[in-house]
Parts: sequence; C-alpha cells; structure tokens
Amino acid sequence: MVIGLVSLLLAGLGLWAAFGQVSWTAVALAAPLCLVVIGVLGLLASRHRP
Repeated sequence: MVIGLVSLLLAGLGLWAAFGQVSWTAVALAAPLCLVVIGVLGLLASRHRP
C-alpha cells in the first residue's frame, strides 16, 4: 500500500511537470507532509486488531 501511494505521488509530480509549471516551493512543503500521512496510514494498516 505504501509503495503504491509513493508511486502515485511521483507519477502525479511527473504529470504536473509535463503539463505545467512546477512550483518547487509547493513541492518542498507538500512532499514531507504526504510522506508523514503515508507513514501514518501504513502504521494504521499494519495494526493487529483483536
């Protein structure tokens, strides 16, 4: 799941670069936030429920 989400983010960035002007300031802010969210989702998905 986590690898798929990271791949999706990279593909989205590639499309953004291909069809428009990439604001690297926005990418520098959004990338760490997305990685934190993906990490939290991975942790929640791997929890063992009784």
